[in-house]
Amino acid sequence: MIVFGLGNPGDEYLFSRHNIGFMVVDAIALKKGFKFKPWRQSLRAMGRYSQAELWLVKPMTYMNCSGDAVKQTLKENPDQYIVIVDDVDLDFGRILLRKHGGTSGHNGLASICSSLGSEDFPRLRVGVGPRPDGAELSDYVLSSFSKQELEELPDIINRAKDAILLAASRGIDVAMNHVNSFQGSG
Repeated sequence: MIVFGLGNPGDEYLFSRHNIGFMVVDAIALKKGFKFKPWRQSLRAMGRYSQAELWLVKPMTYMNCSGDAVKQTLKENPDQYIVIVDDVDLDFGRILLRKHGGTSGHNGLASICSSLGSEDFPRLRVGVGPRPDGAELSDYVLSSFSKQELEELPDIINRAKDAILLAASRGIDVAMNHVNSFQGSG
């Protein structure tokens, strides 16, 4: 399985809401002892998990061009894959696993859909919202987490990591039943 964690490269974005995908794949790599190395337009870590090869990929193309790196990776390895993405329409800390869906205005997902010509791919949406009234979307997703959110972030990342590893070992349906029923289906 290939796990694409979306985010933006650069220290200025390190703890931004938009980088939750990077944070989750970093947590998986740390747990499994995988090391990221530059590869094409991405950073990639590889290893074995649950008797199969697991790739962790962080596109370095910036969020709005994530589709280029995803498409390039899938040309070489058209294995099962899943995308981890931040979602301002979900309450902070809520995670939702879907087999497919629209972009909900997310530029990273829109880039992938455009590059692949399809919305038919699994994604783990990690809630970073709601966006405050009147806040510009781009400013909000590029902002850092609050002090209280930073305290809660390790648990959220851990739950997202566990959801991905469950999907990799037991399949997307089992993972969806566990993740989505635990939190409700909204």
